[in-house]
Amino acid sequence: MIMKSASSLSLNSNTSSSNSTVDTEDQQSLPPPQQPKTIYECIRLIYSRNGSGFLSSRCYNNFELNDEIFHAIRKNEAMSLFLQDGLTQLNLGDKYYVWEKQIEPGVWQGAITIQFNVTDFEYWFLILLVSQARVSFSQNEKVEDFELYTKMVSATFARELKHTVENDQWEAVGEAFFNKGVDFFTSRWQPLEAVLPAFPCKSSNVEKVSGDMPDKGEELALRRLIQFSESIKEIYPPGIIIWIVSDGHVFSDCIAVDDSKVNRYFQGLQQLYANLKPKNANPIRFCSLPEIFQLANSNFNNSLVADVELGHYLGTEIDSQSETCRKILVTSCDTDCGKLRQDITTKGHPRLALFRGFSKFMTEDLALHPKVSGMARKKFKKIVAKVAFEMIKRNDAYSNLVELMFPFHLRFSIHAHCNSGPKFGISLLSKTGENQCQPINSIDDHKEPQNTDLLHIPTPWHNTIVKIDDRDVYFVIKSKKVEQEIENGNGRGEWDPINLHYMFFSK
Repeated sequence: MIMKSASSLSLNSNTSSSNSTVDTEDQQSLPPPQQPKTIYECIRLIYSRNGSGFLSSRCYNNFELNDEIFHAIRKNEAMSLFLQDGLTQLNLGDKYYVWEKQIEPGVWQGAITIQFNVTDFEYWFLILLVSQARVSFSQNEKVEDFELYTKMVSATFARELKHTVENDQWEAVGEAFFNKGVDFFTSRWQPLEAVLPAFPCKSSNVEKVSGDMPDKGEELALRRLIQFSESIKEIYPPGIIIWIVSDGHVFSDCIAVDDSKVNRYFQGLQQLYANLKPKNANPIRFCSLPEIFQLANSNFNNSLVADVELGHYLGTEIDSQSETCRKILVTSCDTDCGKLRQDITTKGHPRLALFRGFSKFMTEDLALHPKVSGMARKKFKKIVAKVAFEMIKRNDAYSNLVELMFPFHLRFSIHAHCNSGPKFGISLLSKTGENQCQPINSIDDHKEPQNTDLLHIPTPWHNTIVKIDDRDVYFVIKSKKVEQEIENGNGRGEWDPINLHYMFFSK
């Protein structure tokens, strides 16, 4: 791919590239810059501003923001290059580029990067970033006592949604971290915004789930999020918006699910929400990689990622748009540079433990998959290791992408965390209340619900829902456990095609 300087991409410049603040002799004496692997590694700041100062900003890659940055932008903005699609580019000394786009009269959204040779792909991504990242939030009149609202929001989150773990760090440090994120919105009297990477697709393991479309489990999860949003609105009138950012296409080929099934699941999830949505509110929004990358509207040139190779090991159906999204993801936000392989061969390294955890999970999830179930054990383990490695790399890239596109959002997670921040674990299935759903390991457990898996929060897409003896409570369990009890004559039951859950009646 041909490397281009940022200024060479200019269509209509009001100044020449010779207006750099570093003269030619100095430039010749500088060592050639070390090229970063991805655009994510180049980014130092994302912000919105007006003519008086920054309205919002977030630093990346250990960058420290100071007042001089804004003054330098204002002082030199007349020297900006005007590029395609309304993007401008400004040199700040010999270290940084400033990329901006005016999003409304008097308001600009921008990013600061190190100076580097900009490819066509990176230029496309920068336009996407300064146009689509959720950076700009209105500033209403000064809010008195916004900290009081923050404390009430925080208490409601801890009481209604947070998943608590052993040695939980919420009270020690997590609550203060969470409150700082809430302050960003309450101080502006704007709806809180949270991002939840979740709802990818149903597991391919037929012993876990009862189909490949949303069912009662997803309904209960959405109802819980809606109920939480209503609780927030009662104490904080602007309310909350929860962005469900589906990670289905990030991992679908790794978890043995066809891209077309991911598409159908995500469409079904949105239709389910449309049926559940409150009449006068819309607290849940949906997006996935195609929406984040604006593929339908951006005229993305697929040749920019044509040479990118991804590891596909399970023979799943791949559609071109989903594959393009995965290639954009790793090209823009993968920061591995070979370190992951070193980490997972280092005894005692946390990434080694993560790799083993992924491997164990995928060994279970792929056990019945026709592509690998007949393999010799040694070969199967090699495939699982490759899949686990690929998943960790993509997960890291995806986390980086979410940080860029949702820089100020509260980070909800369906994985168990110690809740010290920045990610906070939530339980999608409530153990109390009107839609109570208890995790159980077997049908026998329902009288005294227990779940011995303390490392994973039960989710609808790795389990099924059963109602036992017409009790008011639901139970989340592996589908095989229900089927076995019916087959063994320990009760009678069947799948309820109307309510989309199992019914089981004890003997």
